[in-house]
This record gives sequence, C-alpha cells and structure tokens, in this order.
Amino acid sequence: MTLIPMQPGQWALAYIEHFYPGYFDGDMAGALERLVKGGSGWTCLYKPDDQFDVVRVERVMPKTFLDVDGKRRSRTLVVAAADTAGEMLALRDKLFTIGFAADRAIEEETARVMADFAKRTRAEALTKIHAALPHIFGRGA
Repeated sequence: MTLIPMQPGQWALAYIEHFYPGYFDGDMAGALERLVKGGSGWTCLYKPDDQFDVVRVERVMPKTFLDVDGKRRSRTLVVAAADTAGEMLALRDKLFTIGFAADRAIEEETARVMADFAKRTRAEALTKIHAALPHIFGRGA
C-alpha cells in the first residue's frame, strides 16, 4: 500500500473512515474504482462530503496524521494532498461527479434502447387485462 506524500500545512482529501471500501484489504485503487457507481459505490451517499473529508494537515507521522482539529487519521484513507483546500474540494467534487454522470448516461441510454420494448410489453399487458375483465372492458377489447 502506497501512502500519499503530504506535509504539514497542506490539505488532504481523505475517505471518511466508515465509508472507505478498502478498509479491510487496503486496496485504495479498488476503492476509487467504485466511484463509477453512483459517485461513491454506496447507495446511501448522495453528496461528496458524505464520503470524503477535506482537512488541513497539522502533523504527519509514518502511518497517521493529525488534522488542525487534533483528530488523528489514518494515512491509508488519504486520496490526495495539495497546498489549497480549493484544489482538494475540486478533486472531491470531480471524483464524485464522474460516477453520477456515468449513471445518468447509462440510465438515459437504457431508457432509449428499451422504449420500444417497454411500449410493446405494456400494450400486451393491457390486452391481457382487458381480456381478463370482459365485463368491464367488453368482449372485443
């Protein structure tokens, strides 16, 4: 597992610990690849700040770091580090948006491809409902 180089004073983009998919196996690459599904890989997360923190680094140690609020965090949760919070916020939002855009494109294409099939299938189902209830819809329906 490779730890992201970072220095005190920088800003870190880090997974919120309980939403880090690589928690047990340390697979950061695999965790990040899950972002293609709904922006997070989790069905309960809808905003980038639900999954990622952007924090100012106070002190860096071999396996952990302290943020400016004094909270000790694992360096294995860090995705990137930069000199400004804006860079990390932009990266966080970009990563999250990629998955949402992919899902939207998939849903739109699926709807387009399935439109004719859905229309036909609904018409067939309606015919069956009419046939099952001739006393309401008439015999020729």
